[in-house]
Amino acid sequence: MGAVWLSRILFGLSALIWTAPVFGQAATDGALEIGECGASTRLCVGVRSDARPFSYKSSPPGEASSDAVRGPLRRAGYTGYMVRICDAVLVEMVLDGDPLVDLKFGDIGFYDIDKAAQATDAAANDGASPSGRFADLGKRFDILCDPATITNDRRDDFSVSPPLFLTGISYITRKGAPQLGRICADRKRSLIGLVGGTTAATEGIRALLDAHELPELHRPMIDFLTPSPKPGDVKLDSCGFNPADPGFKPRIQTYKTHTAAAKAFCDGEFYYLVGDLEIITANVRMVPGCDYENGTSTYTNDRYAVFGRTRPAMAGESPVDTMARRLLVARFFQIMSQKVVFNPSILDKAFGDTFLGVSPSRKLEIFFWSVRGERH
Repeated sequence: MGAVWLSRILFGLSALIWTAPVFGQAATDGALEIGECGASTRLCVGVRSDARPFSYKSSPPGEASSDAVRGPLRRAGYTGYMVRICDAVLVEMVLDGDPLVDLKFGDIGFYDIDKAAQATDAAANDGASPSGRFADLGKRFDILCDPATITNDRRDDFSVSPPLFLTGISYITRKGAPQLGRICADRKRSLIGLVGGTTAATEGIRALLDAHELPELHRPMIDFLTPSPKPGDVKLDSCGFNPADPGFKPRIQTYKTHTAAAKAFCDGEFYYLVGDLEIITANVRMVPGCDYENGTSTYTNDRYAVFGRTRPAMAGESPVDTMARRLLVARFFQIMSQKVVFNPSILDKAFGDTFLGVSPSRKLEIFFWSVRGERH
């Protein structure tokens, strides 16, 4: 047994020594480049291009914003807290040299969930939402590397990593914006903006109600959570406005992407931006000259994780090859679990590289401590 482990260690060191120069070379070296998932992709990773700061498309591709290892996803132009964690695991899988896995960088591919959701109007309404993402997990890709909240049904249906981040629903307002007056006085401006299909659109609004936050907006919030009327029926909103009227602005406006919601917020199209605190603030900071207030409290405790499910057998694939792909997914989660609980944890590295110069909140620091113990 000792000889086996010694050989593995020597193999890993030799691979690392051989690979180190490659990591430092320009992106023109294709040794670590990966492409979009295809029929021959053994491990397909689902990523986002619009879920800053956790999983998003960076610009320009290949630019290193810190000293983080530039793994295959980073070289494909993606970055963020969750992507950094997934990249570290993928690099470890390749360098591990496990003959049962035998993974090479060319075996890895990416699936851009937001890009696919924009391909058709029908998909754009749901493709990047939780229901759309999880419907495609295990069909179009094997690993969901995205800020996805742990829920009971997701724990039952998918492989799930240890909790990787702790966040919560909050809201922000534009600094210096006019105060909200009578909520029904302005038909041309919405009250709340959020991204549809996210936890903010359901659990978040409900949490604000339960916390008795923004009491003047409770009636519009309740209307938002009330099921839509049957086709042909007319339901006036809490202000008595008819949604069918020209120029109607819903009291709570949904957007397809975080970028669109942040831009509308900064353009003054609504008063309150609601969503996961780190996501809404990161996207607003990307809009020049847009300053915000509030965002000091969260009203939910949402744990992010990476989820997985192996795609079914591909055309012409042998049962042995299908089982080998299942082992890849299992090995991915095994390595991730190890790197999370080790001290120092991969979580500390990912946080430092993503949130440059920012200290974690007290709540988040306690979460990190509970995962990896006292930091060394």
